[in-house]
Parts: sequence; structure tokens; C-alpha cells
Amino acid sequence: MKKIRPEELLRQVLDTGRALTLDDIQKLTKVGERQARRFISQLKEQGLPILQRQEERRKVFSLAPESQQVTIPDLRFDSAELRALAIAAKASRSVLVGTPHAAALSRAFVKLLERARPVTYLFDIEEPTQEWHFDDNDPDRIQMDIFSRLETAMDEHRSIRIDYFTAREGRISNDRKIDPYIFAKRNRAWMLVAYCHKREKLLTFALTRISRVAPCDDAVEGAFFTVDESFNPETYFRASLGSITSDQCFELRLLVEPDKATHFHERKYHPTQIVEEERPDGRLVVSYELEGFEEMRSFCQGWGVGITVLEPGALRERLGQEAEELVRRYCK
Repeated sequence: MKKIRPEELLRQVLDTGRALTLDDIQKLTKVGERQARRFISQLKEQGLPILQRQEERRKVFSLAPESQQVTIPDLRFDSAELRALAIAAKASRSVLVGTPHAAALSRAFVKLLERARPVTYLFDIEEPTQEWHFDDNDPDRIQMDIFSRLETAMDEHRSIRIDYFTAREGRISNDRKIDPYIFAKRNRAWMLVAYCHKREKLLTFALTRISRVAPCDDAVEGAFFTVDESFNPETYFRASLGSITSDQCFELRLLVEPDKATHFHERKYHPTQIVEEERPDGRLVVSYELEGFEEMRSFCQGWGVGITVLEPGALRERLGQEAEELVRRYCK
């Protein structure tokens, strides 16, 4: 069996995404501190983007995620597994379109095809994808470099400062410190759930409104964060009908016309959806517990005259005012 050189072993471990201190490198490669530093220098000279951060009094080294490589020499798939992978790859493309990962996924699937083709005599691996259609329309436009910087900060659990356009106030909030937790794609919009140090709570940020991302300096106290163990994405988004969560919760009650009732029987538009009443004339009374006034307004407007808002009163009033304005514009 071929013996692996210490520097090759170090590269293999960094490729797994592990972060190592100098002491870790010494133990791994069985060399002294000077040689361990030399290995790091050699990797940098080879053009590898070695990341370096300070944790207490120790330097920690890692390899940028986009440069990590994994070799899988002996993988075996049966035809059902290959078929499932082909369909999953097409579905994933529709989810990742507009992000830096879309091109990477395509490259990875091409490599899989190249390895699989010699043994895929049972069926054409690309054929199953023709039987499935997924929406490949672009989501809201996001800046690729913004997405990548946010993802790097998540990987490193590093706090960042952002410039963010607040639509409600119509202004940019500059140099806002946040701890980025997760990405979420809600409808066509990419969102970021992060702890906001200004508001001292978790908030949802639209990626299209983030114009600058700057990592907090290693030397600054609080440059890194720990994700709150109680955070659960399913619970966090449960009350939100659309993309943005808010502080205020509403009970939304709708009177659904007979020609739209089937939709509410067949599909649950939110986990809290309850059909309270089925009337003899075919109409339904449907209720929800939701956050986000603007998201509720948009949802209700999408149904047109197919629904009537019963509660909350503020939403009835808002929709009435907008209906009067539409009449003024179009029925002159």
C-alpha cells in the first residue's frame, strides 16, 4: 500500500472541510511546528485559498469550500438509484437556478454520467429526466458575490455587517451586524434568516435587498457566533404565509366562493389552514393564523373575487380602499 506523504494527508483532511490548528496539523502529520507552518505555506503557494482565523490565542486553518475536493473511487449504483439521481439532479437545478451552485451541480452530474455510462446499458440515464418537468424560471435576481459571501460566513459561523434596503421605511440600513443562520427559498424569493444585533432577534432578510456584505474582523470581540440550539426552521416559518416574518400575528378568515372551494379542499395553503364551515350553497369559511400583513394582502388579492376577507378588519379596509382606487383608474 502506497504511503501518503504528510502534506498530501493534510490536503485530504482540509478537503473534508475540517478546520485545523497548528497543534492539530502537528499531530496529524507527526512533524514539528516549523514544518507544519511550512506545509500551510506550500499549499498557499500552490494557489489554494487557505482561510485563516483567530480563535482565542490559536490560529485555525481551513480550505475554502469551493476548493475542497473529494475523490470517490468505488461507488456502485443499481438502475433504480441512477434513475432517482437523474430525476433529483433535474429537480435540484430548478431549485438552485440563479445561485452559484447551479453550474456546480451541472458539472457534478456530467461527471456522474461519465462514470455511469459504461454500465447503464439497461436504460438511458437521461431519459427519465424527459418525463419530469420542473419550473426553471429564474427567481428574484440576486448578486452571486453576495450569495457566496453569505454562505462563507455561515460556514465559518462568522458575524457580518450588511447594507440592507428596508422596503417599509424606504431607506438603506447601513453597517447592520447580523449572524447568518440559513438560506430559505420562499416561492421565488431567496431569503436569509439571521440574528440581527440591532433588533436583538431573528429576522428574515430578502437577498435582493442586501447590497454589501463585510465579515467582522477576527480581532474584534464577537466576530464569530453560535447558532441558537432552539432555532428550528419549520417552527420559524410556520406562521409566515409568504417570505417575510414579522412580530404581529393575525387570524385570517375567508369566505370562499363555490367555484374556488375545490382548491381549498385539495390543497393546504398553510399548515394552520382550517375549513371552519361548509355552507349549503357551496361556499366555505376558511381560517388561518398568520404573520405578515403584506403577505396576507398579496395572497388574498391573488384570488380576486373568488374570496371575501371576513377578518381581520384592517385587511378588509385596505382591500376595499385599493378596490376603489382600481375602479377610479379603470372605470372612468
